[in-house]
Amino acid sequence: MRIEMKLFSLVLPAVLALGWGVAAAAQSAPAEEQKPQPGATAAVPSVSAEMQQKAKTYKGSAVPPRDLKKLPDGHWTPYTPPEKAEGGEWYVIQQGDTLSQLAQQKLGTWLLWPQIWDENPYIKDAHWIYPGDPLLISKPQVVSEAAPVEPEAAQPTSTEAAQTGLALEEEAPQPPINAHDVYCSGFITKNFKLPHLTVLGSQRPETLSLAQGDVIYVNEGKAEGLQPGDKFSILRVGQRVSHPVTGRELGRYVQRVGEAKILAIQPHTSIAVISASCDEINVGNVLVPWKPIPIPWDVKRAQALPLQIDTPDKVQGRVIWSSDRLEATGESNIIYVDLGSREQLAPGDKLWIYRYPAAQASLISSTTDLFRQQKIDVGEKDLFRPKKVGTYQGSEARAEQAAPPDTRIPEGTAKAEATDGRMPEGDIYRGNTEGVKSIRMYIGEGVVLTTESGTACVKIIKSSQEIGFGDWVTLE
Repeated sequence: MRIEMKLFSLVLPAVLALGWGVAAAAQSAPAEEQKPQPGATAAVPSVSAEMQQKAKTYKGSAVPPRDLKKLPDGHWTPYTPPEKAEGGEWYVIQQGDTLSQLAQQKLGTWLLWPQIWDENPYIKDAHWIYPGDPLLISKPQVVSEAAPVEPEAAQPTSTEAAQTGLALEEEAPQPPINAHDVYCSGFITKNFKLPHLTVLGSQRPETLSLAQGDVIYVNEGKAEGLQPGDKFSILRVGQRVSHPVTGRELGRYVQRVGEAKILAIQPHTSIAVISASCDEINVGNVLVPWKPIPIPWDVKRAQALPLQIDTPDKVQGRVIWSSDRLEATGESNIIYVDLGSREQLAPGDKLWIYRYPAAQASLISSTTDLFRQQKIDVGEKDLFRPKKVGTYQGSEARAEQAAPPDTRIPEGTAKAEATDGRMPEGDIYRGNTEGVKSIRMYIGEGVVLTTESGTACVKIIKSSQEIGFGDWVTLE
């Protein structure tokens, strides 16, 4: 027995070492793409200053192309690659390739990746290339070692990359706003008309929560004008939202939870697939025709939050709601404010978020907090409180649709127009205008994503403290 154990202890390390060697060989680059051996002289390619600038500064889209198609050879791509022609070196893109990595391997420096892009104009975004697509790669001009190109910027590497000779591409910084923020946001409106098109069921009746890729059934078909290929936005109708300070009802909160595409139609029903999902999708969610929403791509964060700004003439409002009903929010969270298109807000507008710190922690503010808590309704995701009886389809919906448009309380008339007699006395809505209590403390910066008549959806792109309901906002 001891002899067998000794043999096993000698064989096991040898087997493990052999396995590690095979794994390392499988991860290394092909032989023709290895770095030159020491002592070999590699020609230095010539890189113009313009191409170097393009290689170092180009930033592609953070969102990949959405409409992929399957080509006859079996691979998927959003582009229309050309047929291979004579001349030049054709290379088929492999899984994990990047243009900068291919330029380093094939052309001698990653700074020449724009040349590969220029030779393959069918690629619309150099940040997104697809395995199976062909690349035409031409050899660059070569200069002597006596005239080297501009020194390359140091590339981020790791211990493993240094050992295997793999080139790592620097990750492009993500823009503050992306398509997910916009198409997965919500809105607050007082006159929301409940659509008839509804999710009736799915191919997985045992599952309560549906997501991307699930097949669903809807209650309209050919007779109602639906066609295969029609796209819809899926909405979840939420609770009523009351103003956190005045208590006045602002409308219903409606969240975009996904998108659907019609696959097949029948006389009065249809089969659809969930093509995108932002949150859980349930039976009973409604659908409206999909419409493109402008995305403010060119937004930049402020270097720092201001200490003081003299903007007495700019419109001011309040934070009234947030996604998932979070009362403490920060950077990257979605909030809603009581300013909208009526105040000339538009997608891409930037807002400062602030409060009056010397006026906090008073008896009035504490009373307001209790009042606000009483006005918060039971939401979809409450686990420990029962939902209120009643539906949105009945007389309640008709009353809301017939209600006049929401108007924000003008400054100085909050007490006269408050809809609830429990509102505390004082300048809690207007803000403090005298003494140390009038000093603002700026705690965040936001960008308007979408607007309604009296409300707007805002993404926080910078914050120094938690942002809550009732905090102030003003246009930058």
